[in-house]
Amino acid sequence: MKNRLTLQDAKTLSLSSLGGALEFYDFIVFLTFASTLKVLFFPAESELIATMMTYLTYAIAYFVRPLSGVVLAHFGDLIGRKKVFMFSLFMMAIPTLCIGLLPTFESIGYFAPALLLTMRILQGVALGGEVPSAHVFVTEHVSRNRFGIANSSIAAGLTFGVLIGHFVSTMMSVSFTQEETLNYAWRIPFILGGVLGLLAVYLRRYLQETPVFLEMQKHKKLHEGMPMKTILKDYREQTFIATLSTWLLIAGVVLVLLAPNLMKSDVFGMDASFVNKIALIATFMNIIGSLAAGILVDRLGLRKVLFSFALLLAITSFVFFNALGSADLTRVGLLYAIASFFLGIVACVPMIIIRLFPAEIRLTGMGF
Repeated sequence: MKNRLTLQDAKTLSLSSLGGALEFYDFIVFLTFASTLKVLFFPAESELIATMMTYLTYAIAYFVRPLSGVVLAHFGDLIGRKKVFMFSLFMMAIPTLCIGLLPTFESIGYFAPALLLTMRILQGVALGGEVPSAHVFVTEHVSRNRFGIANSSIAAGLTFGVLIGHFVSTMMSVSFTQEETLNYAWRIPFILGGVLGLLAVYLRRYLQETPVFLEMQKHKKLHEGMPMKTILKDYREQTFIATLSTWLLIAGVVLVLLAPNLMKSDVFGMDASFVNKIALIATFMNIIGSLAAGILVDRLGLRKVLFSFALLLAITSFVFFNALGSADLTRVGLLYAIASFFLGIVACVPMIIIRLFPAEIRLTGMGF
């Protein structure tokens, strides 16, 4: 077995991480400009209705994501990982670019919010296949003793997208006035995300199909029939374990992405600029923690790392949330950074799921 990642491995991991980074970049950008999009696409007599329509449009991508994940993963098990991998990123980049080019309500009336909703649905379809495909793709490309760092690089890529999203949003706020943002500048982050996504699609052309899939194809061992049917019939216990593990992932998303909103809320009333700074630090610490978890998995094993990080995350996050009412802001920021490091456990979740399913139905199991 190889002891080090080759240059080809490094290229595979970096290009595979780009799609997930684009997903979370869009997550941050859409939320950052939600108030602007509300004015431009959802003018209404009721402020509440306009706000609800804006966030429902945002949320629609996550409603269609599970179904699309199963569908795209199905084809990934039957026709190839790379084809689905390429298609999902292309399907994510185009709607992101189009959002930045859409005419507003003032120009075309109710067609504007309808088009925005359509773009979000297409993004959701793409997202359902992108992240599962990325994890399976890198797992089947690297040697077994690099399983941990391969999957943790995907998890780190997701969080890196959050970091870039925060950075771009911050640069936008200092570079443009509120009027300029409303007139044209809001389009820039979406166009930037779309262009970078298309560039990533072009670069992914140079990736190779996974050796595991090619071997199954060569020996005619690809799954016959419906992979989803096999999973529901023969892998119920594994599916239950996989579902529970995703709840751990959601807990992590709450900690990293929603804690800043809690700190800035009327409940704690922390200074927004301070919260934004420590959120960036915490996001960076999560990237480091995810990579550290992957390295440790390769050296110590998945089970030891999973339980160690879970225990330390439980302790540090408990202390962090209890410290939110404290006047010692430095302590709050430090605790947030430490908890976010141990949130690197999110890198272990896809590793659990991948090991639950055999290669011929692996991507469908992961997507489901």
